[in-house]
Amino acid sequence: MSYLFHAFMKREPPSAQGTKEYLLEGALFDGKPKISFELSPAGQLQSMHIDYDPKRKPMTLRRLDGEEAEAARGEVADQAGLWCSESVVQRIEAARIVLEWEVDRSELTKDAWFALHLWQIWVLKPARGMLYAPEDGIFDGELRRLCGPR
Repeated sequence: MSYLFHAFMKREPPSAQGTKEYLLEGALFDGKPKISFELSPAGQLQSMHIDYDPKRKPMTLRRLDGEEAEAARGEVADQAGLWCSESVVQRIEAARIVLEWEVDRSELTKDAWFALHLWQIWVLKPARGMLYAPEDGIFDGELRRLCGPR
């Protein structure tokens, strides 16, 4: 079953090629994962996929634009309004860039979870981003919990 994390950022994430190189060097997998990405005509990351095991679904990151981005901002801002300060809600609403990670939680190995967290920090921290994990809360660029359900 898919699980979606949403990232809300002020700045562009690091380059797709740099992210790929970082993950191949720093993330632990049983075998070398296949990492692919697509860029927009302007060179911005549109999506990235990590196939770390042929028997498991890949981890995917994609940029949301237009109505998809607005819907994600609205839904997460509403949820954050229940748990967080107004400043967190405002940061979500004002985010220039919205990204979405899709994973299948039941299929992630311990190493894949570790790699996912490295990937999220690599993208979020320099972009001054926040991450929304449904049922868990809102996290900063180093995955420290800012707020969430009690």
